[in-house]
Amino acid sequence: MLFKQVRRTIDHYRLLRKGDRLIVGVSAGVDSMVLLHLLNALRQEFDLSLIVAHLNHGLRPVESEKEAVLVRQESLRLGLPSEYEEFNVKGYQEASGSSLQDAGRRARFHFFHNLLKKYGGNKIAMGHHADDQVETILLRLLRGSGLKGLKGMLPIREGKIIRPLLEVRRKEIEAFAQENSIPYLIDSSNLKGSYLRNRLRLHLIPLIEQEYQPGFRQVLIRTSEFLREEDDFIEEEAGQACLRMIHEERGGIFFKFSSYQSLHKAIQRRVIRKALEKMIDAPDQDESERPEVNMVHRRLRNPSASFFMELSQGLFLEKQYDSVRLRRERPGGVPAFEVELPLFGRAYIPEIEREVVVEGREWDGSQPVHSSPQVALLDDERLLFPLRMRNFRPGDRFQPLGTGGTRKVKDFFIDHKVPHFERPRIPLLISGEAIAWIAGYRIDERFKVTPKTRRVLRVEIV
Repeated sequence: MLFKQVRRTIDHYRLLRKGDRLIVGVSAGVDSMVLLHLLNALRQEFDLSLIVAHLNHGLRPVESEKEAVLVRQESLRLGLPSEYEEFNVKGYQEASGSSLQDAGRRARFHFFHNLLKKYGGNKIAMGHHADDQVETILLRLLRGSGLKGLKGMLPIREGKIIRPLLEVRRKEIEAFAQENSIPYLIDSSNLKGSYLRNRLRLHLIPLIEQEYQPGFRQVLIRTSEFLREEDDFIEEEAGQACLRMIHEERGGIFFKFSSYQSLHKAIQRRVIRKALEKMIDAPDQDESERPEVNMVHRRLRNPSASFFMELSQGLFLEKQYDSVRLRRERPGGVPAFEVELPLFGRAYIPEIEREVVVEGREWDGSQPVHSSPQVALLDDERLLFPLRMRNFRPGDRFQPLGTGGTRKVKDFFIDHKVPHFERPRIPLLISGEAIAWIAGYRIDERFKVTPKTRRVLRVEIV
């Protein structure tokens, strides 16, 4: 019965193909030992090459030795090559600040991926089953997760990690092991109440089944299947959005904030996640959302704010005007620049990768004066030509629109919470020796449009 169910899972999700070379994660527990024997039974039919992989986490010296011996003996009996490695998971946990179980998971995937390269393998087989699925979903629900986390583990992930036992229960696996005399060992740490997953398995889930919903496990598994289908749809939409809006540049990627802002919030988070994943080759990342996704999403809620963020794994995110950039290197400072503008036309400022558009027109008072923060309408007759664009210099002063006296540009930046890194990037429109406009923020009172204005100059930062 179990063999038929596993075979249906393999066929339905196309987990195996002819000639696959698999790294099989075997811990000596009942699930991984049964998985090994099932794959060995399919070895001839699919022309499989199986490499047994066993990692000693260094947490239970006595038990670990017995587990290593059992895995080695069973590999030899089946005529399969095996790989063994010891890793100080406790030390890695303390150094990384992660949980012990998360540190162990990362260590395993690192070990498995190294073996993929060594043997030229194309897939990793894991022994996760339906009860593991229930515990994983419940664990993510308690910790807080979006749709991507609540859909649970996938039968096949990234075309590389396969879980043939994911649709069978633990009790079915144990019964199969007994019927077929498959040896296995019990990990004593699975009985310890210090781990949240163990407390869910040993206490909370049995309580829910006894007091509230006898079919709780099946209900949760069915719910995860529904969520998986909905997640697939949203993921496809997010993938299409990324193809349209994300562009590569030297050292990173960028996209227009206006394009991002037009997306549904559910798609926005996916775009951020995909952008992060595009920059990091991290096959052992958890399938649930990276915690930085929500942090970046919150910062991008403000359409007018520019900001700089240092992320994990050497990434830097910067928003400037309508541009969002993700780089592997910290952005350098902006050098001093000064560009003379044409009377009418366009000028490019390479230091900040912005273009200035200058247009003159007659003024009849019917046009809106304040159409966009990136556009300034100024009284043409009050300006001294040629106009220039430069960045901030110490001691700069101007007279903000609506005020009666001048003030330091530095104080204006402080009042408007303009971060230090952004100030050199803000172009200032210079008329003679006066600042006529702090682009994106405020024009100078002395150059404003009045009822007496006959001709205006329109200046836009593109």
